[in-house]
Amino acid sequence: MCDWCLKHGDGKKWYLNLKNFSTDFLKDRAVIESAIKYFQNTESMVGMTPAMFEEALKLREDGEFSRMVETVKEMIGSLSPHRGQVVPIEDVEEIIRLSGPIARIACVCRRMLKGSFEEKTCILVGPVYLEYAKEWPDFTRGGIDYLSKEEALELMRGFEEKGYVHTFWMDMFSGAVMGFCNCEFPTCAPLRYRRALGDWFNFFLRKAEYVAVLDYDRCTGCGKCLTRCQFGALSLSPYLGKAILDMKVCAGCGLCRAVCEEKAIRLVPRSEVQAVRGLW
Repeated sequence: MCDWCLKHGDGKKWYLNLKNFSTDFLKDRAVIESAIKYFQNTESMVGMTPAMFEEALKLREDGEFSRMVETVKEMIGSLSPHRGQVVPIEDVEEIIRLSGPIARIACVCRRMLKGSFEEKTCILVGPVYLEYAKEWPDFTRGGIDYLSKEEALELMRGFEEKGYVHTFWMDMFSGAVMGFCNCEFPTCAPLRYRRALGDWFNFFLRKAEYVAVLDYDRCTGCGKCLTRCQFGALSLSPYLGKAILDMKVCAGCGLCRAVCEEKAIRLVPRSEVQAVRGLW
């Protein structure tokens, strides 16, 4: 398990620890105010964020790249109230079963990147963000759609079929859970930074507690898994006629596994693979 689990998990994954779903966090006014501070600045970041992605990809010198990483880290640390981790669908289902109030809202990243946010892909599991949404209605432009657990499960499975990466987010400082983002590259700002900065970005968006394993004997080289990988971990070998998986790049989302008709891909705990156990 990663250090977030050690700090907030009480012996389990941080996002499966019931303590982090508690309404006790609402007693700390700073948790709500930090969220308001960040999202009120969201629209001022329109135009700036895509330019930073492109700048990072053009850098060739190690020193320049390191300074870019530190700039992004400082910016996010001062503005963002939350940080998150990739979660596969089976853990998504466990989280929803643990959750209290659940609601669906429009995506803030899509607004920041001038994308359409008519499709509500952010799922709040509260109580922190649901309380926050009441205090700043503009955050939930388009309204809040409250969901039952059954409706939320159906919705998340639908996002899985579309190929959206599931990430789950907690308060930057307290460990209080906030909700799911379901999105894709390049619309999702955290996924874009993850692609541009690689594992340097693990202070904000971490890989899953799992990693994919490919059974080459089962693989037929159909290439369907490549269309689902949002992290650039899969390629196709023309010579072998097989998919090639880079486990050091794999984020463990499991989307490739879902479309493999030969069942050639499975997820295993990251801790069981020595080469990637420390790569978050």
